[in-house]
Amino acid sequence: MVRIGDFMFRPIFSILSTVVSIYALLCFLRILVTWIPTLSYSKFSRFLGKVCDPYLNIFRGIKWLQLGSFDFSAALGLCILGVAASMFSGFAGRSVIALGIVIQMVLQLAWSIVTSILTFLIIILVVRLIILFVKKDDYYSNPILDQIDSSISPLVYNIAKTFTAGKRISYTTALIVAIIALIAIIVLGSIAINLICAMIASLPI
Repeated sequence: MVRIGDFMFRPIFSILSTVVSIYALLCFLRILVTWIPTLSYSKFSRFLGKVCDPYLNIFRGIKWLQLGSFDFSAALGLCILGVAASMFSGFAGRSVIALGIVIQMVLQLAWSIVTSILTFLIIILVVRLIILFVKKDDYYSNPILDQIDSSISPLVYNIAKTFTAGKRISYTTALIVAIIALIAIIVLGSIAINLICAMIASLPI
């Protein structure tokens, strides 16, 4: 157990939290700028590229972060920066650092990243399901919807077949099953993380 006050670590952790938060903001701006063609080649954009791309490129190319046209690599990079900033801020607000506290913070913050990604997926699936119910006669006429379907359908069917014993089901049914499954994962995962953290808190570490 490290006593923060004794070693004057609180100001250091506070500074680290601020620095990481500012860097996360710069990375976020870098991502936004790449979506605006008129700003992509500006001096500000080139500056952000030099500062942020070395970090963001670490996550690019990771296959499990890519779902069709959706690329979660930048989101993961931002989430990790957010986790680091939160941890430093948490350390700055404590008088002692125990191993158990560190493990709990890492587990909770890591789970928050997973939950954020799953929640984003659920939102996409729910929106697509609503569109299917509203526009039953316009299933493949929209190129944007085609792109979304090509991105999410493999995941949707892979999740659905786990709970339907491999039976052939419609796209609408697969969406519903996938949404329910993802919500269940979030709920059960949150319960499990809370139980694990409670067990760790009871240990003398």
